[in-house]
Amino acid sequence: MSRLVKIFAVLAALLALASATAGPVEDAAGVRTQWAEAFNAGDRNKLVALYTEDALFYGSTAPLFKGLDGVRTYFSHLPPGLKAKMGEQSVVAVEPNVLLSSGLVDFMRPDGTVASFRLTLALVRVGGHWLIAQHHASPVPKP
Repeated sequence: MSRLVKIFAVLAALLALASATAGPVEDAAGVRTQWAEAFNAGDRNKLVALYTEDALFYGSTAPLFKGLDGVRTYFSHLPPGLKAKMGEQSVVAVEPNVLLSSGLVDFMRPDGTVASFRLTLALVRVGGHWLIAQHHASPVPKP
């Protein structure tokens, strides 16, 4: 019977370890989900609230937008009806309060055309919340 207890103890330890390492992926996915929901709702205020005060932002246009005013300016120039659908992502925890997320996002125009982008976010934990400190998007190259 003690062998069975030991097996369960090892399994419990492995499960605890697995959930501890799954945290950063889930945290980054949560920010990406919030971002997509705010983007699709056209809610600029919720989008801007997902960024740090000193955020750096490269969107689909050439200039580097800086800070919350820059992020707000970028989102105020997007065409109406544009929707986002997040794709796969990979996450690296640089340290407990810094995550790097790289993945894909598809932008759908009202006419049905889709533009696929690579999306890289640097996330930092501020006051218990994950915020975007750096955002970079670029079109997926055509094969």
